[in-house]
Amino acid sequence: MKEMKKNILFMQENLNRLLGTTGSSRYNTKPIYTLSLKLDKEIVKYYRSLNGN
Repeated sequence: MKEMKKNILFMQENLNRLLGTTGSSRYNTKPIYTLSLKLDKEIVKYYRSLNGN
């Protein structure tokens, strides 16, 4: 569980860094979209594990 939380924080930091370094016209780039999807999946897994599902 601790490892999941570290992965989520790491992905959030990377996503924030990418969003901070790209121009507003580049928000729909594939790396940002892909990282955002991975982050969403990890967050869902984390909360499911907290609930025991």
